[in-house]
Amino acid sequence: MRQTSLQRFAPLIALAALACSGCITHETRPQPRLHAIQAAAEIPEDQLLDVGVRLFDENVPADEKKREKERIFPDVRKAEARYLAMQLRNTLEGSGQWGQVRVIPVDDDALDVRVSAKILESTGMQLRLEVTVDDASGRVWFRKEYEQLADTRSYKDTTGKPRDPFQNLYVLVANDMLTYRQTLAANDLQTVRNVSELRFASDLAPYAFQDFLATDKKKGTYQVIRLPASDDPIMARMDRIRERDYALLDTVNEHYALFSDTMSESYTNWRRYSHDEIEAQDEAQRSAMTRKLLGAAAIVGGLVMGTQSNTYVGQAAATAAVFGGAYAVKSGFDKGSEVKMHSDSLKQLGESFQAEVQPMVVEVEGRTLQLRGTAEEQFQEWRRLLKELYENETGLPAVAPVVVGQPAAASNGGGTR
Repeated sequence: MRQTSLQRFAPLIALAALACSGCITHETRPQPRLHAIQAAAEIPEDQLLDVGVRLFDENVPADEKKREKERIFPDVRKAEARYLAMQLRNTLEGSGQWGQVRVIPVDDDALDVRVSAKILESTGMQLRLEVTVDDASGRVWFRKEYEQLADTRSYKDTTGKPRDPFQNLYVLVANDMLTYRQTLAANDLQTVRNVSELRFASDLAPYAFQDFLATDKKKGTYQVIRLPASDDPIMARMDRIRERDYALLDTVNEHYALFSDTMSESYTNWRRYSHDEIEAQDEAQRSAMTRKLLGAAAIVGGLVMGTQSNTYVGQAAATAAVFGGAYAVKSGFDKGSEVKMHSDSLKQLGESFQAEVQPMVVEVEGRTLQLRGTAEEQFQEWRRLLKELYENETGLPAVAPVVVGQPAAASNGGGTR
């Protein structure tokens, strides 16, 4: 009877080990490739909304152990914050559903539609983003979490420029944005455009445009009270200044595009190797757990058999089971050290990628912008110069304090909305 209990007990442990071996799994089958909904006809100018895609929130934990556990390499994340934003921008622009689509280095309230995203997880295996979309009037379109497992066909494609393994995710965001925009009436779209223009103007000269907008500070919304006259000279000057602002953003986006193209090959390789390393690491974890549990089952079974058997053969079998189980447990711990080896390999891949991605510099209006780490401050500096430019062209006092040692901005420039 006691032996029957043992026979039931040991297989249960073995089954638990086998079940645990499947605890860490990833679906890697090819996925259907989604595509952004294309515009079927030309959208009227007064309903065409410009979009600003904010550099993604890197979301890098301060704790080093947490970063290692979540496979986060700070310098890789900094590059991803630009690269992923550019991929979403390209998807939106390629749909033909929007006006100008630009990646912006800082929050900009004076844009028709703004997209911001926090990177929740980004490896060669999976991408998770928390995305928020709102417009200049303060209306929040949606806040949603997106996730996708990598389409591994992209890692096997060595001809030309492979499709991004997470392109489906960008497509879903683009299609959700379009779905929401289609719920807005034509006058709502025109209002969004008017609010964005007036918010830009009031940011540079609040004393001149404060009576044009009503603000609900509690809700964070804006409403047009009245519009400037079509021939208002101050507004005409403001439009020219805004064109220069767009020209800067266009130059910044050329830089981001070059940055993305430059890092594309090394980043794709990093993702591919990261995917393989995670798979190998998970396989090692499954194997280690299986061996430990099966070894423990053999040890327990051998001890119980030894207490029940009075024969030499039975005792020898029990001893062999104990030693065999101990060896299995040891091999399980050896597999555990293999897990650490794969983790270290991932870290080295990140450091290698960090060495390949270097900051780039762009000259704008005689000033230098370094688009890594300091791009945000430099774009804010550019906005301060716009205030000075407004003062120079209108003769009206600028609200922002003049930065000591800053040269006057040039009065020539151009750009398109």
